[in-house]
Parts: sequence; structure tokens; C-alpha cells
Amino acid sequence: MYEWCSNLLPLHDENRPLTKPFVNYVIILINIVVFFYFFLQGLEVLEEAVTNYGVIPYFILQGKRLWTIITSMFMHAGPLHLFGNMLFLYIFGDNVEDAFGHSRYLIFYILSGLGATIVHMLTIPFDPYVLIIPAVGASGAISGVLGAYMILYPRARIKVLVFTPYLYGIYSLSSYYFIGFWFLQQLYFGMFSLTGIPTGTAYWAHIGGFITGMILVKLFKVRPRLYRRPYYPTYPRVYRVPVT
Repeated sequence: MYEWCSNLLPLHDENRPLTKPFVNYVIILINIVVFFYFFLQGLEVLEEAVTNYGVIPYFILQGKRLWTIITSMFMHAGPLHLFGNMLFLYIFGDNVEDAFGHSRYLIFYILSGLGATIVHMLTIPFDPYVLIIPAVGASGAISGVLGAYMILYPRARIKVLVFTPYLYGIYSLSSYYFIGFWFLQQLYFGMFSLTGIPTGTAYWAHIGGFITGMILVKLFKVRPRLYRRPYYPTYPRVYRVPVT
């Protein structure tokens, strides 16, 4: 999903979690299984599933199909959409789960997606097109993960693949700058979307999820869990002098 951060693709972080992020792994697995279940049946089946399980604000405002707020978080419109989201979730979700704990991380993830949906719907007066278009994807919830990660681990180093006409290579950036740059992009394109021109991306859902994630870190009073390499003390070598 290239709109996550154009010309910058995260490869991995240098921030090792202390516990196995099995909730994060299960979320990733569910997303992959759900997508390919519909995708392998053909594009028509996938498009129908997006309509049936995606969030359509018109129905939500009438109190109908409220369950799609949850199901939409596990639906994706295409392979690149799925790949981009799962890549970000794999890289950043493990440490956030480590900080929250397994059960609270699941609650945090769902609430971030809910916050993303609410903010997305608040843009309807500026973009009526949003009212009838199904919104799908884990982007909103994952944006919450990014917001939490930036607060909890601002100095964590991220290996990033940069590919521009003038600069190419793998660089190490702090999460504060990488995620901060991503968020500024969402704000820029989000403001552009308020002009009424369809962008095809729910930027305000990203913004809403990001802010929700930051707020939840404070509400849950979460502190980072930092991996420290084991300390092995060194002692001076003692040599035995042979006695003759």
C-alpha cells in the first residue's frame, strides 16, 4: 500500500520485543486468510465481499450494519493493500503488544479501528462521496499502532528502503522522524480530500486511528518495555606461572 509513505518502505525495526506477539500474529493471519478466501474465488466475489463487509457510513448513521465496523478491519481491496498493511503491522505491532500486554493490545487495536471509523465519518459534510462508498482495510487500526509506537519508542531505529529518482538505498531512521513524516503526509492528503475530489484513500481514517492510538497509550498508562542485551562481565585473565 504505497500511500502509506510514498518512496519510503520500512523493512524492519531494531527494537526487539520481550514477549512473543502472538495476538499480532493472529491478527495478521486472519487478515491474510480472509483476503485470499474471497480473492481466490474471483474479483467479483471479492468486490461483493467488500460491499457486504465494508463500512458504508450511510448505513452506520441509520444504526444499521454496525457489525461492519469490525469486519471492515479484516477486509482488503487488493494484494498490495493487504501487503502494505500487514508489513506495517508486522514491523510495529509486536512492540506495541509487548508494551500493552496481549489482551489489552487486542482491545487497543479494535478501539483504534473504531476511532478511525468515527473520524472518517466526520468528513462526510466535506466529501459526500464518502457516504456511500464502503471503506475496508486495517489501515485505521494500524495507524493507531503507529501512533502508540511513536510515543513509546521514539528513538527506535527503523531500517527504511528509500527509492526516489535522486536517492536510493537502505537507511536507518528514528521512528519519531519516519512515523512523523508519514503522519504529515496523511494530513496533507487529508486536507486535499476535503476539497471534494475523491482520492480513493481514507486519509482521515488514518489520522483518526493515529490520534486514537496516542490517546489510548495515555489512558492505559502504558510504558515501553525495552530489550537490553545481556551483560557479561569481563574479568582480567589470570595466567598460571609454572614453578620450577
